[in-house]
Amino acid sequence: MDVDQFLEAIPVTNNVSTIASILCVLPTYFLRLQPATYRVVLSLGIVFGLSIFAIAMTVVLWPFSHEYHRLFVFHIFAYSSPLVVVLIAILACIKHVTHVGLWSTVVLVSVVLDWAGISMLILALS
Repeated sequence: MDVDQFLEAIPVTNNVSTIASILCVLPTYFLRLQPATYRVVLSLGIVFGLSIFAIAMTVVLWPFSHEYHRLFVFHIFAYSSPLVVVLIAILACIKHVTHVGLWSTVVLVSVVLDWAGISMLILALS
């Protein structure tokens, strides 16, 4: 598998992971869930939101990737890395999450802003 295939997958993965994350987190606003169920649903939404980060790290860590590809991916995540850090921090402390609306909103805003940043950067570079 070539690193170019990973790079070509970034826009599609960005769109699909954002939609999947929103579909996981959005019902928490309308349904009364048990705290454990809420944490599982929120965790699933965060994992979907971080899947674009996993694809990008594959490109960066790929042993045969070109230096341009590594620089390209670095620029993509230099703009959105604070939002990735927020999602990872929430996922790390998920068992302490109690305020349903607040954390669902933080996850949704982070995922949507991350999606917009990556989409705009890819649009500008294409």
